[in-house]
Amino acid sequence: MERNKERILQAALELFQVHGIKKTTTGDIAQKAGVSPATVYNHFGSKEELVRAAVKYFLRRTAADFGEILNGKLSFMEKMERVLSYKSNMLGQYQGDFMQTIISEDPEIRHFIDSVYLKEIRQMVVDFYEEGKRQGYINPELSTETIMRYMLIIRSGMAAESTLSEDPGHNRRMMQELTPLFLYGLMGKPGPEGYK
Repeated sequence: MERNKERILQAALELFQVHGIKKTTTGDIAQKAGVSPATVYNHFGSKEELVRAAVKYFLRRTAADFGEILNGKLSFMEKMERVLSYKSNMLGQYQGDFMQTIISEDPEIRHFIDSVYLKEIRQMVVDFYEEGKRQGYINPELSTETIMRYMLIIRSGMAAESTLSEDPGHNRRMMQELTPLFLYGLMGKPGPEGYK
């Protein structure tokens, strides 16, 4: 039973990645998962609920991937490069309507992001920025609260941008351009020796 559910979610993500949410039918997902359309409806009830479940599944996998990177033995900058590369690839892989759904104001998705996803990754992110301070990449005078608030402002701004994610290639380039702006805000242009 659970195996079918996971296969359906994986199939949905793969199809959303290639075709987007709107162009992917429940029948397409059932066929790719190797189950009947009735099985999809038995597990999720509607395409809307399947999309929500797929977003949650995607975010849980993303949190696990971030955990693997951030808890690894790489330097701060190597971890930062991996995270940014991961995010850029993600923006390039998924059709715009899927990414737009993630940052939408759907109450159930927003609740999941705020109460589960962000809770799971918050401590990892806090530890990561503390490591950046110790290694001299982030201004040690910046409080964790300020850094987290800065990230929230950026996330909120992205969610408010209605055209975001309509063109994944454009958004990947935009993410690459926004990254230095984000980092310089945190790094404060340290000298050759950093902030040590």
